Amino acid sequence: MADYSLGYGGVGSGLDITGMVEKLVAADRKPADARLNRIESSAKFKVSALGTVSSAFSTLETALKALKAADAFDSRTSKVGTETVLGAIAGKGTPSGEYRIEVLDLATANKWTADQPVSAEQTFGAGKLTLTVGGETLDIDIAEGARLVDVRSAINDAARSKGVQASVITSNDGLFLSVASDKPGVANGISLAFGEGGADLQNLVNSMVERTPAADARVSIDGLTVTASSNKITDAVPGLTLDLKTKGTSTVSISSDVAASRKLVQDFVTAYNAAITAINSSTKYDAGTDTPSALTGDAQMRGIAGQLRGVLGDLLGNLAQQGLDAKTLGLQTKGYPASDGTLTLDATKFDALMTSNPEKVRAAFTGDNGFAGKLQATVATYIGKEGSLTRRTDGLNAQIKDIGNQRKALDARMESVGNRYKAQFVALDNMMSRMNSTSSYLSQQLAALASQ
Repeated sequence: MADYSLGYGGVGSGLDITGMVEKLVAADRKPADARLNRIESSAKFKVSALGTVSSAFSTLETALKALKAADAFDSRTSKVGTETVLGAIAGKGTPSGEYRIEVLDLATANKWTADQPVSAEQTFGAGKLTLTVGGETLDIDIAEGARLVDVRSAINDAARSKGVQASVITSNDGLFLSVASDKPGVANGISLAFGEGGADLQNLVNSMVERTPAADARVSIDGLTVTASSNKITDAVPGLTLDLKTKGTSTVSISSDVAASRKLVQDFVTAYNAAITAINSSTKYDAGTDTPSALTGDAQMRGIAGQLRGVLGDLLGNLAQQGLDAKTLGLQTKGYPASDGTLTLDATKFDALMTSNPEKVRAAFTGDNGFAGKLQATVATYIGKEGSLTRRTDGLNAQIKDIGNQRKALDARMESVGNRYKAQFVALDNMMSRMNSTSSYLSQQLAALASQ
């Protein structure tokens, strides 16, 4: 706010010039302020409501994109006959059916342990060992005077990054060196050889005995043998992961995941209903309190709601022509007496259809030309960078920004008005001061004449 104070009252008039100027400026400013506040408040109210509607439509578009995806209904469930033999996880697209699986061999990691004990005090002369890991050779230097724990550390320093771990096992007979791979399979086999040094180091290496050989897993799937370096097999049946536990025979049954498919459709129903509710809430009128909402009577909201319901009606009609009506698919608009344009999904009917004819549901919903794709194309025109809701929100935000500029211009104009009022009052004060001075002079002269 501009400062119109003089630091003193009217000298000639005794008027509160500062206070009078401020009140006059405030009176002049009040209509403009009221207009700008009204416009700004309305714009912000609409921006908030549009944000709620846009957010609901963004959620709806996300649900529709998931529903129209080519693999939307490809989720699978797996059931294992004998879970102690193996576990199974079915991914999207795993071929349905029953598989007979026999675990012939488990994959094991190579492990070597010395069969001759070493005392804790024994030291070794300087030398060199050679460790082979999956065909790669590593040289390991042993320092003069090294104890068994030092030999272990030297092996770990050289080979830990290759998946090899050395350890010292303490028993009643003494200390034993152990070297093991942490990766199963023949390709990850290891071997320790003596390179150079004294007989003590050579004897240590020669005492190493293979306790667990490096072996690949072998399974028979419907009579076909599959070999893998790990007990987790992922590439035998597309999308199916087998977790081998022990030798034995089991069955794995793969079927469509009806619950996952239903969730996709229910997520769409929930998002669609939220979008309709957002429009209804932003446009409702409370007759009891005579209070409109931010977008009551808004033409754009009426247009969007009408278009959305029209497109949905056409799409539901297309589904019915394909034999996917409310009685079979379970998807329909809510009926009387709560016919508000929202959707309902009968889980029992949907699950039954997905179990009996999943491909028909997939064909109807997925792809750009399916139910979800066509509805998503309509929703996309409302949101996103070029969406009608986005453009309108941008316009309102620009209007709010312009109001800020108008306030700055009003401040400058009111400051000029205030300075003009101030100058006028100062001139009035000066004139009244001169008049008071003249009046005082005349009074003095008249008094003098009277005394004569």
